Amino acid sequence: MDFVWKIFIVLILVQTLAFLIFWRRLRNRPRVRFLLIGLFLGCNLPWPIFFAAFEQPNPPSVWIISLILRFFSAWQVGLFLWLTLGSLFSLSVLVFFRIPSLVIRRLKSQSSQEKPESPSRRAFIVKVAKGTAWGTVFLCGTWGIARAELGPRVVKYNISPNRLAKTLDGLTIVHLSDLHIGLWTSPYQVPRVLALTRDLRPDLVVITGDIIDHKPSFSHALVRHLYLLDQVPLGVFAVIGNHDIYTGAHQVSNALEAGGVTMLRGSYHSFQDRGFPLALVGVDDPGRNWSGSGGRLYLGQAMRGLDPDLFPVLLTHRPTGFEQACDVQIPLTLCGHTHGGQFALPGGVNLASLAYKYTHGLYENQGNLLHVSAGIGTVGLPFRVGVPPEIALLKLSSRKVEWNP
Repeated sequence: MDFVWKIFIVLILVQTLAFLIFWRRLRNRPRVRFLLIGLFLGCNLPWPIFFAAFEQPNPPSVWIISLILRFFSAWQVGLFLWLTLGSLFSLSVLVFFRIPSLVIRRLKSQSSQEKPESPSRRAFIVKVAKGTAWGTVFLCGTWGIARAELGPRVVKYNISPNRLAKTLDGLTIVHLSDLHIGLWTSPYQVPRVLALTRDLRPDLVVITGDIIDHKPSFSHALVRHLYLLDQVPLGVFAVIGNHDIYTGAHQVSNALEAGGVTMLRGSYHSFQDRGFPLALVGVDDPGRNWSGSGGRLYLGQAMRGLDPDLFPVLLTHRPTGFEQACDVQIPLTLCGHTHGGQFALPGGVNLASLAYKYTHGLYENQGNLLHVSAGIGTVGLPFRVGVPPEIALLKLSSRKVEWNP
């Protein structure tokens, strides 16, 4: 709760500063000032609901999350980002345009023959530019919130990693990641995701971190629906992500273990006794820095005693562990963390590419493969634009044929 209070104070201070700036500019427009007061008060009324949600043992209802908390958090974070970007833009204009323009005007007197720019034309251009910018932001935000609420898509890959034993040909793995079950994940989304996973009839299900947000008790929202995966032949396995660490790694791990999920925390699980030369190697996220490497993985400890004849699959949270996996000859690595950027342009360019080399999809390094899931939930702004939630079905195959979405 201390972190939430800090966020509350920062956002309120930022909004108060913005309110005072607009209040001063609207000194001759009393009706608009009245609307400004209403906007400020109305957009901050949900704070008591937000704090009350943190005190409950389970996530709020569908209606509170979908109709209040999602829009509320989108407004709070979106306004903060908008003001930050606006300030940076204004500073850039001042440094690279206004100041040089003033200097040039001082050094060079304007010719009397120059035709002054029409004020009405300039005002029209500014008005159109502002309307376009606000309209684009509104449409993207509305669609992004709606897309995050809609069900995940299923993406399928037929992959052929190195050292694949013939007995593993045709084995299917559902890769889930970044469920972020908490104040922004509607309760109905959890059974829907698990039901879609069940309907794919995989041999194995893995979850690569960031499972629970905000409170360890929110684990119950997942555990009570895990019966939907009871028929998965090889079971359900998971690792800890950085948000699980912020929430409480041991409490989250214990709750999921009690629900039937096998947690791999610096260890491996062999399926040799089930007739499959397969092993899952799982490591906790280092938990430091939401971006960048966050620290090296303790793969040596996790793989100690592992039979070299087994086909190892690494479960980790961040994609930055791929190089380490290649160094120790792990042919397949599964991870998440990036959310595919949550905002992507056509062609695959996304926000996560600002911090990561591997952001979304399938990657190859000398025959070793990495799959980075776009995940299910959201973090920060509760929307997705160009990167829908996803469930990935990976089919192991000895043939070099890619099974694309």
